[in-house]
Amino acid sequence: MNYYIITGASRGLGKAIAENLFSKDNHLFCISRRINDDIVTRAGLNDCRIDYFEYDFNFLEEIDMLVATIFERINFNKAESIYLINNAATVKPIMPVGKFPSFEIISNMNVNLIAPMLLVSEFIKRTEDVNCNKTIVNISSGAAKKPYYGWGCYCSAKAALDMFTGCVGMEQNNASNPVKIIAFNPGIMDTDMQEDIRQTSAENFEQVERFIKFKEQGALKSPDFVAKKLLDLIHNNETKTGMIYDINEL
Repeated sequence: MNYYIITGASRGLGKAIAENLFSKDNHLFCISRRINDDIVTRAGLNDCRIDYFEYDFNFLEEIDMLVATIFERINFNKAESIYLINNAATVKPIMPVGKFPSFEIISNMNVNLIAPMLLVSEFIKRTEDVNCNKTIVNISSGAAKKPYYGWGCYCSAKAALDMFTGCVGMEQNNASNPVKIIAFNPGIMDTDMQEDIRQTSAENFEQVERFIKFKEQGALKSPDFVAKKLLDLIHNNETKTGMIYDINEL
C-alpha cells in the first residue's frame, strides 16, 4: 500500500494531486480547512481508501495529535511507500509590511512555514525505524528567490521553507532509514490563489497588472498538469534529497 498525506487538498494543486492518486493501491490522507466531499466520493468510486481531516494550520499546538491520528491508520507492515506533500499555503496578506495587523504575519507564517516544519518533524520521528520508501515534498515558489512588493510574508516563508528542506536533506543523508525530502516550485498555476492576487489593488501589489495578463494570455498552468509533473518527479528514484526542483526545468 502507498500512503499519501496531502495538505491543502480541497482545491487547486492539492485537489489535483489527490485526483491523480485515485487507485486501490493508494490510501490518501487529505487535510484542509474545509472538506471537499467530491474528492471523498470519487475516491470511493475508484476503490481508493481515503481519510479526510478538516484542520486549520493556525492551530499549531494540535498538529502532533493530527499526525498521531494519521499514523495510527498506517499499516507499516504493508507500506511500500509513505509520502507527505506540504501543499497548503496562503499568499495573504498582500500589501506592504506595516499596513496590516501583526496577527496576519503570524497566520501567514503558521500556514506557510511553521506547520510544514512541524509536519516534517513529526513524519521523520514517526518513521525513523520504518524501512520503506519515504518522501516529503514541500511546495515552494519562485517567490522564494525573488522579492515581490506586497509579498513580504509569503516570499520570506517560502525562502525559509526551501532552506529548511536543504537542512533536513543534509541531516537525512546520515540516517539509517533516510527520508527523501525535496522542494518543488510549481510555477504559476490557474488557482484561487492567483484569483486573490488579481483582485489586489496596484497600491498593495505593484505587479498586479502583470498577473492579470498571465490569465488573459493563457500563461497559467493547470493544476492537473502540475500535479502530474510532481508525481512523476517523486516517483522517480533519481530524485535527490535536499534539492529544490523547478517545474520549468523538468
